[in-house]
Amino acid sequence: MIVTNTTHELCPWADFLFAMDSAWWRLNIAAVLLTFRGERVTRHRRIEDVSYVEFSKPRHSGDGAIRLAAHYGATKIILLGYDCQHTGGKKHWHGDHPRGLGNANTVGNWVQHYQQLAAKIAGVEIINATRETALNQWPKMALEDALQ
Repeated sequence: MIVTNTTHELCPWADFLFAMDSAWWRLNIAAVLLTFRGERVTRHRRIEDVSYVEFSKPRHSGDGAIRLAAHYGATKIILLGYDCQHTGGKKHWHGDHPRGLGNANTVGNWVQHYQQLAAKIAGVEIINATRETALNQWPKMALEDALQ
């Protein structure tokens, strides 16, 4: 399982934690080292205690998590939390990031980014198990059904 950004607090047992933003890593690395036991991964070369993995450049962390899973050979990916919209008027389920970190200001472009990504990883089965989502290029399914 790959998780992104603050999800490490909910899933400290996940295999990978991926975050693109070097500022996020600098702000959170101490807490991550205390709580997360899986591999920490980024696309930035100079983040101490975090593995650098070279794969096609993502545009945001959700995009990056999908690309990372495909890079490691995943044949089926189940998306959770990929609302790709400001659900309930909130930019993130966990509230805004502090000043200096990204706050989903380009979310209006994400659906198009995922459409482009879908074409690049056509051999990977992707199921969107997100409850409220703007993405429609992959089948939507309840998580219980997707896990069968």
